[in-house]
Amino acid sequence: MKQRHTVPGKAQSSRHKKAFSTAARQDAAKPSAKAANPHAVQSFEPDPAAVYSIEMAAQLAGVPRRTVLIYCKHGLLSPIADPMLWGYWFTADAIRTLRRIESLRLACGDDFSGIAMILDLLNEVQTLRAQLRAAAG
Repeated sequence: MKQRHTVPGKAQSSRHKKAFSTAARQDAAKPSAKAANPHAVQSFEPDPAAVYSIEMAAQLAGVPRRTVLIYCKHGLLSPIADPMLWGYWFTADAIRTLRRIESLRLACGDDFSGIAMILDLLNEVQTLRAQLRAAAG
């Protein structure tokens, strides 16, 4: 009967060696897009016109649904509709804010008042930069 797996210590057949070495040479010859930054990860950019449920917003930001509710409770994030009537729905900007809150929380801890101040300052800097670009060009 033919063996399916290679036993340690036994040599592979020449057919396997040839196929492996050919594949390795072909992979080495291909230019790789990952060569510039092998650790780069592209995050999903939400559609600016779309509205997302709390479950989808949590999934896109990579946080649990409960965390989104805690951020809303502390005033760090606001849904676009009244949650008591329509539930929690978020825009693309809210998802970006959710991602920013999560990264700040990982850096600063659970100081929600400090995170709120940092978010306000970041929004002010963004507004000032937009005003400078408009005045310059």
